[in-house]
Amino acid sequence: MPAANVVLVCRASAQGVWAAVGAVEQWRMGATGAKLAGVVAVAASPRRPPRIATERLQLLRGWAQRIWHVAWIEALTAADDPTDVGVPPDIEALRHAIWPTSREGTRR
Repeated sequence: MPAANVVLVCRASAQGVWAAVGAVEQWRMGATGAKLAGVVAVAASPRRPPRIATERLQLLRGWAQRIWHVAWIEALTAADDPTDVGVPPDIEALRHAIWPTSREGTRR
């Protein structure tokens, strides 16, 4: 059975990126058996991420094949049903970037 393609998602905060670093370290040691396609960093607030989070994302850049960023989407925080908001451009771009990656390994 081929290794699963995995996209790791984290909050772009000090704690969120630190957790992602730990997960990527496990992957690098071969503890997961999965293929890491990349990391998605989701904004934790409408402000710029803290410097420590940015530095840790830079570290991840050296280990992960891709790093994608999703901006803060205020409308989603106020929506009872996120489908009412529609698909924000960042999410649509991410979907198109990840879809071919997720299909790798399933093709022969």
